Amino acid sequence: MSFLPWDWLPPLADWPFFVRAGAELAILWGAVYALLRALERTAAGGKIGGISLLLLGVVGIWLLSRWLELHAIAWLLQTLVGFSAIILIVVFQPELRRLLSRLGGLLPQGGGGHGMHLVGPLVEALMFMAERRIGALIVIERNDRLDAYITTSPLDCELTAKSLVSLFWKDAPLHDGAVIIRGGRIAAAGVILPLTNNIAYKSLSGTRHRAGIGISEDTDALAIIVSEETGQISMADRGQFTRGLTRQDLELIFARVFRAAEMGSRR
Repeated sequence: MSFLPWDWLPPLADWPFFVRAGAELAILWGAVYALLRALERTAAGGKIGGISLLLLGVVGIWLLSRWLELHAIAWLLQTLVGFSAIILIVVFQPELRRLLSRLGGLLPQGGGGHGMHLVGPLVEALMFMAERRIGALIVIERNDRLDAYITTSPLDCELTAKSLVSLFWKDAPLHDGAVIIRGGRIAAAGVILPLTNNIAYKSLSGTRHRAGIGISEDTDALAIIVSEETGQISMADRGQFTRGLTRQDLELIFARVFRAAEMGSRR
């Protein structure tokens, strides 16, 4: 009795089932991948990502136990998954709220046209404040919406070097907070931002640097900080902190940010 390779193929009548199952697995894989990619930049992204992978493993074992007709184990795992979902929602409520905000940022946003013409005013204002040791924290919105921070201290004015310097001047009422830039305009000033909980940055003096890192951990916004003590210019981008930026560094960074924004607005 001979066995041919095509003898192992399922009957033609069962093919729709396998095609449907394959499509469902592909859709679920894509959804889980997109979810984990969105989770990786949240403050608890690593923890949530690890728990999500653990839950996926439990679900896989549950499916295997059902296939092997191990009913007691399947029932226990199904109950465990249900309770775990409730626990995740309660424990990680703030992180899930940030995740929903980030997923909302994936939708097309109107009001593009940020403009490369903003590079000059930003660089001039930062260099002016650095030379005179005027503390500043400038946050540039990218895809993640910063509505929760903008609505607390709304401001709508043209972005110029003079307007930025006047907001951070030592006697100005809004100089202690952050300035948020959206769509090429100053959208808010005097904004209080969340501080980073990363123990690697506990030694940073002052709250500006920790606030800049904190907003870059929770969102994809770019934060530029001027130290009031040293006049040094720093950057926080996606949780990474870089010190000692020069004029050339700032020009390259802002050109990259606004060029990416303009390309995204044309899509």
